[in-house]
Amino acid sequence: MTKNDNNKMEKIMAASPETLSLIITEEEYYLVLKALDLYSRIWIGQYDRIDDLSIYDTGDKWNQNSVSHMLFQQIRDLLIPYLAGRGDYTCCSLGIWSDKTDIRAINAYDIQQRLRYEVSWYKNPEGDITVNYDKPLIRGDLGDFSVFCHRNDDDVIVTLYLSEEQLKTIQTALEVLRLLIRREIKPAFMFFTSNEEALSVAEELTKVYKGFEFRSFSSDKDYGRKIYGDLISKTVMLMERINKTSEEKAYVEYIRVNVPPANPFIPFEEAVEILDQPFEHFKKTRRKIPPNDVLNYPGAGFLTKVIGRERSTTDYLMVWYEGKTRTEYYYVGEDFLFKHGGQIDIPRDIKEYIRLKCKKRKNHGKRD
Repeated sequence: MTKNDNNKMEKIMAASPETLSLIITEEEYYLVLKALDLYSRIWIGQYDRIDDLSIYDTGDKWNQNSVSHMLFQQIRDLLIPYLAGRGDYTCCSLGIWSDKTDIRAINAYDIQQRLRYEVSWYKNPEGDITVNYDKPLIRGDLGDFSVFCHRNDDDVIVTLYLSEEQLKTIQTALEVLRLLIRREIKPAFMFFTSNEEALSVAEELTKVYKGFEFRSFSSDKDYGRKIYGDLISKTVMLMERINKTSEEKAYVEYIRVNVPPANPFIPFEEAVEILDQPFEHFKKTRRKIPPNDVLNYPGAGFLTKVIGRERSTTDYLMVWYEGKTRTEYYYVGEDFLFKHGGQIDIPRDIKEYIRLKCKKRKNHGKRD
């Protein structure tokens, strides 16, 4: 584990076979998130999100009497018959992890989760309560991937270490976004279905959208036109770089991984101080499942930060092992040791010291 030029902790790890590296700017990161989010939402029937691009003056998207609204409803009933008669497409859809949701939507959401999680925690190590800081729940069939962030002046540069299939998912999402920006509704829906009746309705929608004017305001007549030009230009440039990455198949052998700044090795002196405290100093309040893959062997104790929805709390968990018996205590106090990636980073000499302490004090750790 080393410090980089931005005084951030990082470590280098061996890459999985056939791992590709895609480097994007922070601005491109938000564009990728927009594309992945829209792509997965279309799969589950949230077609009203197409109007959220805010480029064209499509009128009131909640107006159930509008031509576009009725056409989108027809497509939704054809492509997701399970939802037919269950509610309007603007207020009723599949869940992202529904057993009826296409796996391509779930894969796109997996990539979106991992991206927003890593960048959010990098930019704001203190965390927040928004969904961006929740630990990703990977449910698709493409697996997880790694993200590395670093700063270049005031910009955050994001490196994605992913598989070719994951890269293709991003490519597809961006292509759908580009088509929808250009009001090509039928070509966009060809990524979601081959149903001729649904595509015929999408063709009618294309004609409807072609009739919409760019959105404008009294203070900015060219508002929609400028957004259109900006999005098209950035999307095309990013897609060209992704296509090049895919075609060259420049696999990497190693990846860089960010280590949160609040995750230092615990100093030996502090370990001694912690373990020398009488057990009365540890408040026993409740039982909770500790993090996975920590010092999980008999006769060992350790102190770790309690995590709630991936947001730090003021509680610290002391887990004490005596043979197959585990006793847990909670301690509120200073930050002695932090969790990272499911593991506690403690030098070997401190691990051995803790084991010796556990053996000497094993009679003090029994349940009441």
